[in-house]
Amino acid sequence: MQKTHGAGPPRTRCTRRSALALGLGSVLGACRAESTHSSASTATPPAASALPPPGAASAAELVALQTITVSRLAESERGGVAVVLLHGYGAAGDDLASLAERLARPGSRFILPAAPLPQGSGRAWWRIEGRRPPHAWDEQLPGGFVPNPQVASARRQVQQLLRDVKARYAPGRLVLAGFSQGAMLSLDVALQAEPSVDRVGVLSGVMLADSLAALKTQRIDKPRFFMSHGRSDTVLPFAAAERAYEMLDARGYSVDFHDFDGGHQIPADVSEALAKFIYDGAPPYGQLEIR
Repeated sequence: MQKTHGAGPPRTRCTRRSALALGLGSVLGACRAESTHSSASTATPPAASALPPPGAASAAELVALQTITVSRLAESERGGVAVVLLHGYGAAGDDLASLAERLARPGSRFILPAAPLPQGSGRAWWRIEGRRPPHAWDEQLPGGFVPNPQVASARRQVQQLLRDVKARYAPGRLVLAGFSQGAMLSLDVALQAEPSVDRVGVLSGVMLADSLAALKTQRIDKPRFFMSHGRSDTVLPFAAAERAYEMLDARGYSVDFHDFDGGHQIPADVSEALAKFIYDGAPPYGQLEIR
């Protein structure tokens, strides 16, 4: 457990991915090329009112998330480090492409899915109007708590994406990270352990009450966490991030917590620290396989 107060990487290329049998659609937003969709990925995401209850998964809900890939690897190369980056509320699917380019190293592959729900000019993993999922301030569920079906839906979609990435690329290290709403979802999915991930980046995020059941589950293979949060954040309170840190620590998770002077953002020193966290002790590039 660590709490930290608060020459560029090689050029990367954003690559178009055709629709893969494993379910990865492709939208090349960061490269500004036209989209290529599979027959599955052209289906309209379910509306908020049509989302199934927790535990139920409809065929429409499990449509493959549309993704872009930032990588210096050929499609046939397997192994290395795979990082799934989840954007924040109301952002475009390629919102974190510039972060992926800063974080990229030889032997890395960054996969950026667009959230399933339209929100203004961007996307959302769940909507915050109406019944907003409550934050967790301790391990006790709020009175009258009911799991949020949009959180459950987003969780299942990211879990499927992670399974697809594992099957397609067999990475030596699998990392799940996100910003804001994407950070909360990254934390939630990582605690489910199905599938397991090796490391988790929680950038300006907090823990949801929806994640508490998974937090309390006994696990042997715990992932490592990286958390960052601005002390002046007016979007998601810094105190809630500290509580998430404390709850993870109490459950035996290794967490590197970086607080900084600032608001709801990803400062340069945080992205540098995140890069070290992602690659520290990772399998060497030379262990990649060509399929």
